[in-house]
Amino acid sequence: MASRSFALGFVLFLAFIEFFLFGKLPFLLPNESPWNTNHFFNFLYEWEIAKSPKTKKRVLVLGSSIAYYSLDKKALEEELRKSGVDSEVVYLAYAGNSPLYVYLMKSWLDALEPDLIVYPLNFIDLRLHRTYVLFPAGSNETVEEETLVQDALTFIEAPQSLWIFPWETLREVSMPWDKKAEYFFSSIFRFYRWKNLIWENINVLYQHRYGRNTSYHAYAGVDIPERVNFMGWTGKTFSFQAIPNYCRLGEGFWIEVPLPILKQGPLTIQFSHKAKTFSFKFEKPGWKQVVLPKNFCEEGITKGELSRTWLAYEADGTYLDYHYDPMGVRLTQTFGLAHPRANSQYLRPKRKEDYRYLGMSDKEYEKYFNFRLLEGLDKRPGIGYLVALEKAKKRIAGERFRSVFHLRYLEKFLRETKYPILLINNPENPISLDWYGKSEWYKGYLSFLKSLESDQVEFLDLKDSLPMQGFSDFHHFTYPGMESMLPIYAKAIRNRISK
Repeated sequence: MASRSFALGFVLFLAFIEFFLFGKLPFLLPNESPWNTNHFFNFLYEWEIAKSPKTKKRVLVLGSSIAYYSLDKKALEEELRKSGVDSEVVYLAYAGNSPLYVYLMKSWLDALEPDLIVYPLNFIDLRLHRTYVLFPAGSNETVEEETLVQDALTFIEAPQSLWIFPWETLREVSMPWDKKAEYFFSSIFRFYRWKNLIWENINVLYQHRYGRNTSYHAYAGVDIPERVNFMGWTGKTFSFQAIPNYCRLGEGFWIEVPLPILKQGPLTIQFSHKAKTFSFKFEKPGWKQVVLPKNFCEEGITKGELSRTWLAYEADGTYLDYHYDPMGVRLTQTFGLAHPRANSQYLRPKRKEDYRYLGMSDKEYEKYFNFRLLEGLDKRPGIGYLVALEKAKKRIAGERFRSVFHLRYLEKFLRETKYPILLINNPENPISLDWYGKSEWYKGYLSFLKSLESDQVEFLDLKDSLPMQGFSDFHHFTYPGMESMLPIYAKAIRNRISK
């Protein structure tokens, strides 16, 4: 009898963990993870909250970071309203989400009932560079597709195969029995497949409330008029409305003083509020606490001005980066906010580097492009994938087109999905497009995409719709670039959704 009661209690406990702690509670909590800090949880969170019955036409944006940097959620909704389309925009996008993974999620779409799927696509999404990484002497004309599929669904290359799509992956790809057991177990139990994703969001929530917020992937604080960069670095000045905590002894706020800015001596930051000024002097690097005078937290803007700036391309170690922006100090992740931003994972903020190319000539931009993205691989191993993409585009320009790997899954997805789809060959930087855009391979690629059109699928070629100054790299738009493209996307969506 006791053993039967224990077994029943264990089953009930397991059900509580599975259906409430992992199935419901994580999606009742606020999601404070910015776009690039918890990709797969953001994807799950968006899907869960979007499953509610729709009250207006629903536009579903699928894809990778290409989608995120091309179509801001709120900005697209507003642009569509201007076009006469009152709609809700939902995102199922995360960095690296290629056609194979889009195909694996096709059964997820029924819960959302989209009126239109918008799928912006670019070369980076096709992962064709992996052929040359795996087979340096090989080509995409001759490579065995199964090898690429196996590579794309390994946990290292695609953790979402185990965390998000274990059952779909298990059905799609062959694997050893021990791996099959792992994927099968992950398919059955949410507490197993989601444990890392949910724990990361809980950790974010804890840090926002009880930590210093000095460790993060992206700045998510108040919008500084002078703007900060993606990682929270200011320029020579930064302005903000001080919240009460910043004037309390023992609390205040934290800034990172980098070693390069101290090479010429101590750093002084003078804070001014109305007619009052207050200065801090820093002689050592690291995260430093700043407590402002009480009257600096009264209504009105406080401005901080640094005695000097530093340049990342002259720095060493983790501070080294190849750009010319004057750098100041680093702000905490939630700087200036009394309450952290929630549910903004698909709202794109404006950052300082988005505006560095405005006013540049093509010649100036191209010189900066090569310096920032392709030089110094020995000192910046993080740009390895950009160098690999450059080499892949130049190599594939000498090949004939073959619909291999992700292209085959793109076709399967389009043929097997019952919802209207707007497939977009997204704009590409004219510099990188020139490497292969006139090749036989690219002509075959465009013909292939065009051949996928049907009553359900419309293909739109926008490859050369944006000047180079609108790109931050080969494929991703700057914020002004995104703004200039929004009316074009909105017009295409309106025309398609009105049919």
